[in-house]
Parts: sequence; structure tokens; C-alpha cells
Amino acid sequence: MSKRVVELPDIPGAGEELEDYIAALFQASGHFVEKQIVESDPADLLELDIVTTDYAGEQASRRLIEVKGGKWGYTDLFKVIGWMQYLKIQHGAFFHTRWDDRTTAPTRMSPLGLEVVCIDDFQAVPEHFSEKGFGAFVEPQLIGLWRFSYGVERRFVNLIHGRAKKGEEGAKAAKTYHRQINNGTFLSRAPEESVAMLYEAYQEHPQLTRGYAHELDGGTFDPQSAPADSPSYKAMLKGKYPELQSCTYLEHRARLAILKAAVDYALAHPDGAPEFSMSEDRKVFIFQGLTYHALPSSFHSGMEWLRRQPNFRRYATFWQQFLWGWGGFYLEDRKEQEFEWMSKYSGIPVDEIPTALEAFDRFFPIQDGWFITAGATDVRMVKLVPLIFQGLGAHHRRVQYGLMDQPDLSSLSPSSWYTLNDLHSRISCAVDFLLLPGKELK
Repeated sequence: MSKRVVELPDIPGAGEELEDYIAALFQASGHFVEKQIVESDPADLLELDIVTTDYAGEQASRRLIEVKGGKWGYTDLFKVIGWMQYLKIQHGAFFHTRWDDRTTAPTRMSPLGLEVVCIDDFQAVPEHFSEKGFGAFVEPQLIGLWRFSYGVERRFVNLIHGRAKKGEEGAKAAKTYHRQINNGTFLSRAPEESVAMLYEAYQEHPQLTRGYAHELDGGTFDPQSAPADSPSYKAMLKGKYPELQSCTYLEHRARLAILKAAVDYALAHPDGAPEFSMSEDRKVFIFQGLTYHALPSSFHSGMEWLRRQPNFRRYATFWQQFLWGWGGFYLEDRKEQEFEWMSKYSGIPVDEIPTALEAFDRFFPIQDGWFITAGATDVRMVKLVPLIFQGLGAHHRRVQYGLMDQPDLSSLSPSSWYTLNDLHSRISCAVDFLLLPGKELK
């Protein structure tokens, strides 16, 4: 196990660190979080720092968030309000670290739906965050976990961009895929259009990771049919090749985006998809729901299953927490305790957690299912979750079980002694990646 330690600064730096910190606040308080969304055309550029969705109420509530660590003015505030109107988002928040003689901004902007919040005392931020009505923290220590998680995500994206600049075809395809997942689906006009776009992107490169691995082996990148026996791919499964782990991350990001679109569609159409119909004068055929009806049968059957679940509205948030916070796994010998924690964080009743964990199998059925046991261990995990994120999940267990002073995690007393070694190797993988110098990601 690596003896190196990754520490977060108590006060995040301006820019990306501050943006990650604010996103972590919302993630740790139970929101679905989307970050760094970009819409561009030849003349203009729209860049959104953070968009959150709260599925706790009867209606999903979205919030647009802008983060400024330096100088700001009323032009910045009205720009956010303009974005809110363009995107039809009623609630917004503008986080900054100094007032710059604009202490009247909150009272002026609040009637327009924009909350202006100064975070000049980071020790008091969680309490201030809750007092402002943004959300409550079941476990404040999760804020740090999500800051790490966003750090991994950002490094994955930077790594892919750096490799693409070097001309690697797999990285170029991954960069395009990320843009489609992160930007295009958010800015599409309806949930079913998001799903259609994601399925189309998948069909363009169904074997993105394997194809890229074959390229790294010295072959040609082929996202349609790549050899199954790849040394690079096998090494990736053991924690090597972070550029390939970045690709598996993107592939799971796409599945998560489809699940979120499914939840949004079910909320928008509680009685099911619109059927084809004729106009009143029987002269025009109305193709309502055409995009939905053209989606794969696996999505339709997944939707039928989803609608039957009493807390389906929380499933996308749950899976975002499970993949990038819990590391995409649970400990089989401690699943009752872990399911209780998952219930506490997600708002899904504990007896429904096993059902919520079926979502990938329902929407993306594969042979033998998505969950496997990691060898002779207690780790029950989703296939192909990057080991770096699994390392964050292993670190999360330190926090959950109060073992921050026990690097060897011996107090877990797992039913299989291989489990501790398994968790150690995952933590080391995450630590080594987070400590890579920036030049290694370019």
C-alpha cells in the first residue's frame, strides 16, 4: 500500500478547486450534479460551471450555479440570470469569495431567482450553506470525499485531452464522447432526445476502451471490433493505464446519463409515452413520442421496470453516489450496514436499495449481469468501474467505519482476508493517480 498521502487544502484555490468545492457541497447534500457544460457555435460560447437537480420533492428542481474566486460585478450576475431564462431554470446561485463593495447584491438579485452568496469563512460554509436552504448534510465528511472525486474526474478529462493532442485516435474518440455525454445531452430539448443522442454515440464506438487498448498495444484503433486479448486492457483491470480507466469512466458516465434521462422522462410523462394519433379532422398524423418509440427495446423494458419503483425519482442520484462516491461496490459481508448508509444518503428506503442496484441490469442487460465478486474477497462490484474510483470508495470505508487512524483497515475483520489487500491496492491506485504531476496528464 502506498505510504504517500493526498491532502486537501482547507481553503480551496480560486478557479477549479473552488468550483469542485461548491459542487461537492451540493453532491454531499443529496443533489445530482453536472459540471462544466459547454455550448458553442461559430459566434458564441456558453459555459456553465454547475447545474444541480434535487429529486427529493414532487417535482425535480434544477439550479444553475456560477462560481467566482476573483473580481466580479453586476454584469456577471445578469449573465447568469440570462442563462437561467435561456435554459428555463428558475433557481440560480452565484458563489464568490469577496463582496467587492457589492453587499446589496443579494437583495437586488433574489427577486430574480438568483441567490448571491459569499464564502469568506470556509469553516462556516456547511452551516451557512444549510441556512441558505440549499440542502442539509447527513455526513459533512462527505464534502471532502466529493472534492477528491471531482479531482479524479477532472484529471481523467485532462488526461484524455492531453493524449488527444498527441494524436492518439482512441483519446480523440474519448474526447468527442465526453463532449456528447457532458454537453450535448444536457442541452438537448427533451429527455428522450438525450437518450437517443447517447445511444447514437454508443453505436459509433461500442468498444471504446478495448479499441483504445489495442491502439496502445501497437495496433489500430477500432471502436467497433477490438481484440479481446489485449495486454494493455488486462493491465488496466489491475489499475494501470489511467487513460484506459478514463474511457471506462466515460462509458459508465454515458449509462448514468441515460438513467437520469429515464428518470426525467418518467417524471415528465407519468402515464407513459405519448402514442401516435390523428388530428381532430383526421387529416394529419401526429408523431408525438416518435423519438421515444424509436429507442431500443432494452430502454423500453427498463422504463416499464423503473415506473414500478416507488422511489425511482432518486435512482439517478443514487447511482451517481454509488459509482463515484462508494466506488461502485459494496462489501458483501457488511451489506446490511452499507445499505443503511446508502439509504441514509440517497433517501431511498433501505429495503429498496437492492432493487435500486438492479438499474444497470434493467437498462443495459449483459451476460451474467453487471455485478461481480472481486476474486476471493467480500467486494461485490460493478464491472469496469475504474480502480481509481474504487480507491476512493475504499477510502470512503475508512470514513464510514471510523478507521482514519488505521491505514491497514484491520478492524474491518472481513470474512475473507484477501479483502483488506484488495482495498489497499485500490487506495494506492487512487493515491498514485492523484499525486501525478500535471505534466503527466498532458
